[in-house]
Amino acid sequence: MGHQATRLLGGSPSLWSSQSHCSVSAVKYYGPKKFLAAAFVLTLALKWLLYHGEPAADPELGEAVKSFLLEHGFDSHLEKRFDQVLVYANAGKCRILISEAAPQGWNRSSIEIWAKPVGRLSYVFDGVVYADEPFLAPIIDEYWTRMRFKMGLSPSRHPVLAVAASDECTINALPWWKLSTLS
Repeated sequence: MGHQATRLLGGSPSLWSSQSHCSVSAVKYYGPKKFLAAAFVLTLALKWLLYHGEPAADPELGEAVKSFLLEHGFDSHLEKRFDQVLVYANAGKCRILISEAAPQGWNRSSIEIWAKPVGRLSYVFDGVVYADEPFLAPIIDEYWTRMRFKMGLSPSRHPVLAVAASDECTINALPWWKLSTLS
C-alpha cells in the first residue's frame, strides 16, 4: 500500500521503502471483540437454558381438551399439524377447533389460518374467554413457570387456548376454568 499511496499523494516511491519508519501503529485492540464474543456466548447459553428440551406440542393438553369436550357433549378428535396439536369438536351445528397458542404469539398466524374456516377466534387463559389474545399475563406466567421448572420444582402450566367456534356455539357457557391449570 505504501507505494500506491505515495504515488496517489504525489510523493516519490523511494521515500516509502520497506525499511522506512512509518508512524502508523499496527497495534490491534481486541478488548471490544472479546467482550462481544463473551456476550454472544452468554446470551446463547441463556437461550439454551430457557428453551432447551421443551416439546413443541403438548399431547397431554390435547387429550385434556378432548376429554373436556367429550364431557360436555362434543364429539372430538385430535390432529397433529406440524408442531401443533389441534382438537376438532362437533355438537349439533356447533363446530370448534382448539389449539394451544404460544404466549409470545409465535404461532398466531398459523392458528388464524386454521381457524378461519371454522368461525370466530377467541382465546382462553386461566378460565377466562378473551376476544383478543392476552399478552402480558401469559408471558409472565410462562417465564415464571420455566424458572420454577429449572429450579427443580414441578409447577403447573396455565396454557393459552385458541378457540375457533362457529356462530352456533356459545363458548362462554363452557367451564373453561377446568382447563386453566395442567400439572
